[in-house]
Amino acid sequence: MGYKVVIADDEKLILKNLAQIIDWQGLDCEIIGTAQNGQEVMEIIKNQQADLLLTDISMPEMSGIELLKTINQIDNKPMVILISGYDDFEYAKEGIKNNAFDYILKPIDYDELEDCVKRALNKLKEQKVNVYEHEKYAIYELITSGKVDAQTNNKQALYFSMIVKNYKEDIELIFTKNEDFLSKWNPNLFVYQLSDKEVMVVVEMAKHFVTQAADITDAFSQLLLHEGSDQCIISFGKVVEQLFEIKHSVEAAKELLKYENYISGNVLTEERLKKEYKPSQSAAAMMEEALDYIRNNFQTDLGVEQIAQQVGLSVSYFSLLFKQKTGLTFLDYLTNVRMEYACLFLQNTDLKTYEIAEKVGYTDQRYFSQVFKRKMKKTPSEYRKLVKNN
Repeated sequence: MGYKVVIADDEKLILKNLAQIIDWQGLDCEIIGTAQNGQEVMEIIKNQQADLLLTDISMPEMSGIELLKTINQIDNKPMVILISGYDDFEYAKEGIKNNAFDYILKPIDYDELEDCVKRALNKLKEQKVNVYEHEKYAIYELITSGKVDAQTNNKQALYFSMIVKNYKEDIELIFTKNEDFLSKWNPNLFVYQLSDKEVMVVVEMAKHFVTQAADITDAFSQLLLHEGSDQCIISFGKVVEQLFEIKHSVEAAKELLKYENYISGNVLTEERLKKEYKPSQSAAAMMEEALDYIRNNFQTDLGVEQIAQQVGLSVSYFSLLFKQKTGLTFLDYLTNVRMEYACLFLQNTDLKTYEIAEKVGYTDQRYFSQVFKRKMKKTPSEYRKLVKNN
């Protein structure tokens, strides 16, 4: 449902009529609570985000005007339509001064009330778009520069971030298609395209969902994996409880991405990192192990997948670290090692060319000779003749 409505009146019959006569579902609304006094209204609003409140102006314990003044002090306050008897007409006008959207006089003309509700919902829609766009920009500024403009309040809500890599679908479209699935948490979703391969999503929800945070992040990851690519990586930043801390969540998500090659599966969380990541050796030590392994096994049919598995890294991450360490690709380095040993065999033995090829890892003598000539600028026989003459 698009809009959440609370109805309050101390007369049970009117309360029932307000809930049933208007086609709330047709207006894309859901009644999330009814109340017979102002205190009950406040309890509902504290526990759930309401968009619209219809309330009688005269109720026990807290009048409609007192309720309105109390609501004006909270964040994310609902729009209020007052219902007033003729005797409270001046009182109703005071409500307008206190930011009520409008008032309806009793006896209630339900067609008039429905028109009033439609006008309120149209205004709510405009406000939501404006608030959403402002908050989306504010979040981007907080994340990229740490700055915030004077008009942005430090909203108290539940926030967490996701960074999604290698996703093949339109994430915003995925969320739109699954609104019913997400409606139980009623999240605000802010999507930012970081690059061709990375999308950042900031999720905002009511604070009372904090105890369900683990279930919610799990549901989001399952939704994205089911609807998109099983090759994607989803990194979840930590949960924070106010807008100005969102940068910490994003930084945590980015930090987790550094460990994507050490954690199984597609979903990266702090809990999974703590459980699975065992930093047994540094990247430098891993590369030393790789170099030793190459020199001890160059004569075999050695591939990059095998050496990456040996040191416990993904092929892509191993290749990156290896290039940083040696300045060469794995294949170029392996070829250099093989040519080095081939030269030693040519200098110090009488082995035939095909025998040397086999000893340094080549099953095809012709290919070995081509590689040798490309590297050494001479054929194996020319090289042997040259070194023996010298």
